[in-house]
Amino acid sequence: MGIVWALLSVCLVSGAQLLLRQAMLTLPEVSDVVTLLWHLLRFDAGTVTLLSGLLGYLASMVCWFFALRRLPLAKAYALLSLSYIAVWAAALLLQHEVFSLQGLAGVLLVMAGVMTIFSPPRNR
Repeated sequence: MGIVWALLSVCLVSGAQLLLRQAMLTLPEVSDVVTLLWHLLRFDAGTVTLLSGLLGYLASMVCWFFALRRLPLAKAYALLSLSYIAVWAAALLLQHEVFSLQGLAGVLLVMAGVMTIFSPPRNR
């Protein structure tokens, strides 16, 4: 059951990252604090997206707490790194980010690391 909680946490945090990116593209610059606060208080475009992203993070943390109670930290943390893969792929597909071989190499290395940590131990 710990793996399910960890994977749910990964899905939620990945979705939250994508929502926060979209909100930051829609809302005014963070350096213009007054305008940003005005947009947030009036629930202008991007505000709901920002709040949804923050709630996604909160829900992800709740799932993460349950995962940590049931999994060894090394395995749980390895699963959390799957969010790098999910965000990279979703950003390419949904937010039209630019594909790079460097990004693909990084994703393949993360996948290799997760598979190494979860591979069964060899008998000596």
